[in-house]
Amino acid sequence: MRLSVFARSAIKAAQVGYATDASRASDPLIRPFGELDEQKASLRTLQVSTMALCWIDANGKLVPFDAAEFNAIQKEIAVLQAKIDHNAAILNELDAKATDMGIQSFGKLHSEKNKILERIAQIKAEESDSLRSKWHAVVIVGGDRGAYDKLPEVIAAKAKTAELVEPLEAEINAIDENVQCLQAILRKIKKQ
Repeated sequence: MRLSVFARSAIKAAQVGYATDASRASDPLIRPFGELDEQKASLRTLQVSTMALCWIDANGKLVPFDAAEFNAIQKEIAVLQAKIDHNAAILNELDAKATDMGIQSFGKLHSEKNKILERIAQIKAEESDSLRSKWHAVVIVGGDRGAYDKLPEVIAAKAKTAELVEPLEAEINAIDENVQCLQAILRKIKKQ
């Protein structure tokens, strides 16, 4: 599912009042789609309000009651329209990139990263638990950390742990790179 479709459905569900959807709609990856819709609504409101500043002459042309006020609102409309056009292009870029990456929210990425970190901590704890008796044996005979680190069992256990942890750390780096890439795109968005 494209990010834009997912974002708009989450935003609509949040507007209905579901708490989980409100949380999802506030995700930094989803929120800009709602902000763009708000900018478009503001533009429509400004465009409609200009109609109240005009009357229609015999030729069917709009004639402003107060040209200065009308021109000021036209400038506001032009600025807002430029901002909307810019943000729409940025969100198209974000949509394409996030969809290619298979990412729908930073919250999900954060959750995946936490699961991987927990798995790394578990692997390291298992290593520590398996070597606890070796450490106690070294301490009993008056050895130190250096002697402990030279034991073949310790060397093998640390190598196995490093082998298990390395691909997990690579996954974390990939997640971090994806987040940084998407954040770089998000920084281009113009706020109101």
